[in-house]
Amino acid sequence: MEIVWLIVVGLLLAGWHALDGFALGAGMFLAVLRGDARGRRRVVAAIGPFFLAGEVWLIAFAGVLAVTFPDAEAVLFTALYPVIVVMVAAWFVRDLGMWFRARRPEAGWQRRWETAQAVASAVFAAAAGLFLGNAVQEPGDGVLWLLNPYALLGALATVALFGLHGAAFLALRTTGELRERARRAGERLAPVVLVLLPALVVTAPLASASGFAPLALVPGLAGPAAVAVAWRAFRKGRDGAAFAGTALAALCLPLTAGALMAGRLLEGVAGESTIGGLTMVALPILPFLLAAQAALWWVHRHRLSDRSVTFF
Repeated sequence: MEIVWLIVVGLLLAGWHALDGFALGAGMFLAVLRGDARGRRRVVAAIGPFFLAGEVWLIAFAGVLAVTFPDAEAVLFTALYPVIVVMVAAWFVRDLGMWFRARRPEAGWQRRWETAQAVASAVFAAAAGLFLGNAVQEPGDGVLWLLNPYALLGALATVALFGLHGAAFLALRTTGELRERARRAGERLAPVVLVLLPALVVTAPLASASGFAPLALVPGLAGPAAVAVAWRAFRKGRDGAAFAGTALAALCLPLTAGALMAGRLLEGVAGESTIGGLTMVALPILPFLLAAQAALWWVHRHRLSDRSVTFF
């Protein structure tokens, strides 16, 4: 069962990247819509139904990791504590931006919260990349070690990938000028991501505490391939294919890191009684989590327009 839970932990984090990464990427898009209040409103409206459901995957990842691999959780959360603090702070501000933006009608109030959301989304994505980039390495000393070259590369790759994923999401969910701007943003970001993701894979053997795991090649190569598919889809106006490609790339990023860390995680697995109890209680819940996510997407499968009813 240890291998099963290792896979579950990886899939939970991958699920967050795929199902909240586009919300963070779309949130960053608010920064480039300074003179378009209607466009910014539609971005927030597009994110609204999905961002809370996406966060569930990150919460589930942290909880399952702490129970199933307590030694690794203790090491990671201690060594990467400053990064986690930044992640949580950015998470908090991003959510505040979503909830508070529409509480008052003044344009200045809404613009300030939109700016806060855009900045927090970028910081959240960068911190997530720093977390993965540092997690595959042996812990170092001091806070500045957390800003090592491989971790910074991970941060840049995650911000760019989430931005690409967000552009694909907005192209899929919106219409008119906003849809076209999202497509153009996707076309510009795709080649950047196609440079950064392979760079992470190529330099992984130099950074990883466990060397290079052959299993990491599968998601490590699938991610850039998916981005290439998305790039082609952007150019052809195939929004669904573009979003599917960026979603797969977002899934592959943490799965590559997980493959590099698998041996170290298994060394600190919880006892059989803990694993057995968690298997009986938590594993049956996962299909319901997937079903709820699928139902959410089905309900909100239509594109937004100016006449769409929104809460945020």
